[in-house]
Amino acid sequence: MIRNTKSMAALLACLLTASVFTACGASDTGTQPPVTEAPAVSADTTAEPSEPLIDWTSAGIDPVDYNGDDLHFIVQSITANTHAWFMMDPEETNGEVLNDAIFDRNAKIEELFNIKITSEYNDAPHTMIKKAVSAGDSAYDATLCYLGNLSTIGREGNLYNWYDLPKINLEAEWWDQSMIAQLTLMDQLYACSGAISPALNIRCFAMLFNKDMCSSLGIEMPYQYVLDGTWTLDRFKGYVTDINSDINGDGVMDYEDRWGFFSEDGNSYMYYCSNGGSVVAIDGDTAHLSFNSVRNVELATEAIALTINPDTTLRANKMVDASSLGWTAASNWFAEGNALIRSTSLEPIPRDFRALDVNFGIIPYPKLDESQESYGSMADNVSGRVIGVPITSDAEYVSTILEVLAAESVNTVSTAFYDRCLDGKIMRDEESAAMLDIIFENKIFDLGLIFNIGTFKDKLVSQEKKGSTDVTSLFASIEKVAQKNLEKLLADYEELAAN
Repeated sequence: MIRNTKSMAALLACLLTASVFTACGASDTGTQPPVTEAPAVSADTTAEPSEPLIDWTSAGIDPVDYNGDDLHFIVQSITANTHAWFMMDPEETNGEVLNDAIFDRNAKIEELFNIKITSEYNDAPHTMIKKAVSAGDSAYDATLCYLGNLSTIGREGNLYNWYDLPKINLEAEWWDQSMIAQLTLMDQLYACSGAISPALNIRCFAMLFNKDMCSSLGIEMPYQYVLDGTWTLDRFKGYVTDINSDINGDGVMDYEDRWGFFSEDGNSYMYYCSNGGSVVAIDGDTAHLSFNSVRNVELATEAIALTINPDTTLRANKMVDASSLGWTAASNWFAEGNALIRSTSLEPIPRDFRALDVNFGIIPYPKLDESQESYGSMADNVSGRVIGVPITSDAEYVSTILEVLAAESVNTVSTAFYDRCLDGKIMRDEESAAMLDIIFENKIFDLGLIFNIGTFKDKLVSQEKKGSTDVTSLFASIEKVAQKNLEKLLADYEELAAN
């Protein structure tokens, strides 16, 4: 989500104080993600004038009468297609701020351009698109689909390169500039996101902390460390060390006890990538393997050690697997005050915590050390939902509507998404808005994760389960396969560029 930061900061300050408020690419030399300063969130909304409101007119596209044509999305389904952040066209308003913002945005664009936005849900929309393209069928105009699957069918020639969509301005703030910069290879990009949908932002990885536990344990809340640039791994370890307590006195530390850090399988690659650790680094029109640098080996070693440390860390997976509630069971457990800090995607915040009695804050993953210029937040490079355009669709028509939808979303859908995440019942402090700014403006993407180069992500998870921090041997064992995977990826992109 790309936002008008100054006007949004002022708007957030109003929302946070109003009584009606409801609701990586690092190279192998260790280059860090781009620096983004934490925006100041002040209650003094008169300190500087607001910037002009961004809406559909900001795209510079005049209305066109499309005679009632559909713009038909095929959308990655979920168990219950009710969460607004996964929807492109809610059926009706229902009083929920994000749902209604998307509905109203669509209605406005539908009237201006005389179209109807529709969607269907499918467990494998990428497969449906491949079949449609093979048959020359233009049934689908666009898709909201898993990034990994969408990128795969993109490299196979089934999707438009976003640089070839005539009405899309990829330099505009309503498109995700982190994603564009980190995933463009040989001037090709087959998936994109931005203000048009919060479905990717909801799958960014960060940390939650229990404010009440901080108070009861006499621990300072970590917000200021984040803003000062001193929220580091060592600082984090200081928070979670000596928190463990055998609450039930049975001599076994498990889900019946109190923990410093509540995590999950895969935390190692989430931490690794959030701190600039990469699998593949892009160099202009080519790319190279980047995981086997000195810094990345150190980073991966620290990430695994943190994840498997029995003195601080409990992983949620056994609980989740045993519960009919799935990952909501982990939210319930954390909300009961059983851990000081939890690693997670942001999805449980609007999904689970609105119904739970827990006082928590949100912070980015800690830096490896203070020499690191900025915080990063790994976006879900596999299951994050993003937009793609099938090659059989009308590029002029589809790109026109996508562009005006995205522009119209900056001060409507994006604002409503913040409202949903910052619901006064669960997170009302000004610092939370600044934390979300840091997280969303420093998203990390990696072609190596998206295309599972060398099965890097799976290998790190396997190393966690073995309880081993021998990263040097691990990286050496996957390098040959990873190089072959990368060479095939580069060949596919070269072929697409030649056509």
